[in-house]
Amino acid sequence: MNKKITSGSSNFLSLIENNEYYVDKTRFIGELENLNYKFVFFLRPRRFGKSLFLSLLEYYYDVKHYDKFDLLFREYYIGSNPTVLKNSYFILKFNFSGISTDENHGVKESFDNSVRASLRDFLYGYSIASENEIEENLKTRGSADILRNCLSLFRKYKSGSKIYVLIDEYDHFTNELFSFDRRHFRDIVSQNGWIRKFYEVIKIGIGEGLIDRFFATGVTPVTLDDLTSGFNIATNLTTDEYFHEICGFDETEISDFIKSTFTDSSEIDFNILFKDLRSWYNGSKFSPDASKKLYNPQLIISFLNKYSRNLKYPREMNDYNVTSDRKKISLLIDSLPSETADSVLDEIFTKEVIEGGLTMQFSPDAAYTRQDAVSLLFYNGLLTIEDFTAGVFRFSIPNYVIKNIYWDFFRNRYESENNLSLSSGETAEIFREMAFDGYIRKLVQKVEEVMKNLSNNDFRNFSESNLKMILISILSANPVYQIKSELEISTGRVDLLLKRNKAYEAVFQYLVEFKFIKVKDEVRFEKIKEEGILQLKRYLESDDIRSMDNLRSFLIIFHNKIEGEIIEVR
Repeated sequence: MNKKITSGSSNFLSLIENNEYYVDKTRFIGELENLNYKFVFFLRPRRFGKSLFLSLLEYYYDVKHYDKFDLLFREYYIGSNPTVLKNSYFILKFNFSGISTDENHGVKESFDNSVRASLRDFLYGYSIASENEIEENLKTRGSADILRNCLSLFRKYKSGSKIYVLIDEYDHFTNELFSFDRRHFRDIVSQNGWIRKFYEVIKIGIGEGLIDRFFATGVTPVTLDDLTSGFNIATNLTTDEYFHEICGFDETEISDFIKSTFTDSSEIDFNILFKDLRSWYNGSKFSPDASKKLYNPQLIISFLNKYSRNLKYPREMNDYNVTSDRKKISLLIDSLPSETADSVLDEIFTKEVIEGGLTMQFSPDAAYTRQDAVSLLFYNGLLTIEDFTAGVFRFSIPNYVIKNIYWDFFRNRYESENNLSLSSGETAEIFREMAFDGYIRKLVQKVEEVMKNLSNNDFRNFSESNLKMILISILSANPVYQIKSELEISTGRVDLLLKRNKAYEAVFQYLVEFKFIKVKDEVRFEKIKEEGILQLKRYLESDDIRSMDNLRSFLIIFHNKIEGEIIEVR
């Protein structure tokens, strides 16, 4: 019987009980166990499978699930290759994703309550003490003291037993504070801060032999510098090539996923499917030495749930749980000086790559730099490692879904700064004309409308990259076309290639070259026009372009606040 496509559950037990397909990551259990490090931090972007991996560790190591071992693991690598430590720990798990950051005092209270709730589940779940003793110890104020009391109870009643601490989203609330309340962030992670004191108690528990292992997940290392100063026995495996694939799917895993869950996968052309999936979802690389780029599990599972119904691409190829990160770009970038922020955004938008170092630890007392901002975009999955040469990282945008997040960000910025509306409702006629009439006059008119709202000051530094930003901001408002910007082909690098989204009924596709001529360069108009036409003709000779049906190719030339000129090139 075929497995079910998971609904995205992050509970390993429910996934197995519901006969849902699990991409086998159990081989990493033994590899982690064989490390010299027992205390690990591991970072990945949101919705990348971290919580499910923690749940896997919980059910594998928990003494309570000894009788379920065969049920849970017989189909997976670890079932045939168990380690000596299976089902040997008391699992103490924390999840800090729900900590409130609304008010200064509310953060500490929310954290204390979360710790108290987790320790209550731990003490009652293992029947460690009487109800009176448990409740008396949980009355204590402050997360560090609550934890200290509960470890004392464990020592008293479970002498000789060991605890495995699992922490999910260790940094969720501190990331928010780092972005918008740096002073409060400094206070809670400093030497006398209550966050640091909590981790110091964990370290004491390790020293006393009560806590034997520790695994924490998160998104960024903004808190690591301060935590590991007091908790200096942990290692960060985020960029370790040997653990690169703990979370995320490769193409072999996706292919096996499809074959194990689809009623009839023989009708699928996997070459075509993976060509499209690579564009939409692939591209995440977290170690400079890793050999594979990984797919975001949430995006793949969302796609497969829809695709499995009729083997047709869904109209909505994105997943809101992943694509709701536009505000995060603003939080990470706007803390920079405005000139630096603009330069980072311009480089990412126009080149789709950016170079620099990778910040591994952040200090709240240090100035926030360009490198820090780029690094946080990387940790949040908004950039990925493309290359690492001579000590310099080259970051790129991982895939088309993430490009859409940036384009959404730029479009909203344009709308707010220029009092415009570039939504799909406002631009519907543009896409009807393009999809069914094979022309782009309405698109050019919309660009002209935007440009007429720009001030003379805006035009001083206006360039083709600004023009490109306007065009993509308009085009990305509607999913009918997949936008390929600065696409490298055999005969050059095209400005814009607009390919039909397979879920829509558009007839025409487009190759667009655009030029912007400043007033001082108007005398060169004919030469620039001639060069543009020759460029397009060169591109049209490429096999990649010639294979596209119903392709229209246009050169668009814009002047300062003058109508754009459209030249069709065949």
